Amino acid sequence: MRDFDWLVSKPIAHRGLFDPALGVPENSLAAFRRAVERDIPIELDVQLTHDNTLAVVHDATLERTTGIALHVHQACRTDLGRLRLGDSGEPVPTLEQALEVTDGHVPVVIDVRRWSSESSPRLERAVAAGIRGYRGHVALQSFDPVAVYRLRRLIGDSPVGQISGALRSAGRAAALIGRPMVTNFLTSPDFVSYELEMLPSRCTTFWRRRGMPILAWTVTSAKTEARAARVADNFFFDEYLPTVHQMRTQ
Repeated sequence: MRDFDWLVSKPIAHRGLFDPALGVPENSLAAFRRAVERDIPIELDVQLTHDNTLAVVHDATLERTTGIALHVHQACRTDLGRLRLGDSGEPVPTLEQALEVTDGHVPVVIDVRRWSSESSPRLERAVAAGIRGYRGHVALQSFDPVAVYRLRRLIGDSPVGQISGALRSAGRAAALIGRPMVTNFLTSPDFVSYELEMLPSRCTTFWRRRGMPILAWTVTSAKTEARAARVADNFFFDEYLPTVHQMRTQ
């Protein structure tokens, strides 16, 4: 069994400890520095660009975060460096830059995102290479069970999780398979990240009773934190500071 006790020990800042009111964008180096300063674990998203750079971006395009309607898979490292996240002056980070900031100080959960229909394993191989030799706790997770399967075989010492939930943007067939996570029997994830609004569910109860940790996403208030505490082993949060982190900063 891989070591993932740290994965359930403290709430995890979704896309870093960002705060638009303070000019700290999501998935930015500033958001990651802010989390490190407060000893808070972070989650971030990675995708592969045209030149095989691992970009820390959630969406399929850069339009929402930078104002430029450029698909991530068509971008290159130079684009990431010249574009800015909102009005912050922050560049679009690479995974390498993000891990330089965390540098083993706080745990990192990497959401491996594939928006295209590409079937090659180059994304998973790039992620495996990108965390090789990193000094610190790292976990990988993905909505894509194929990615989970590949990462489980490429990554020897870090937990790999399956993400699921309502899957509203997925096709009907994908949602019917993805919500109950039937692929877990083949992919053998170490943990599950599940949409809080859909918890508890029959499938997460099944896996939780078999010792698989459940991480809920996303807590945004004291009310949803209380709910997550009842139905999951840990949770991701954003634009809200969970009770345990509030206590540590007082």
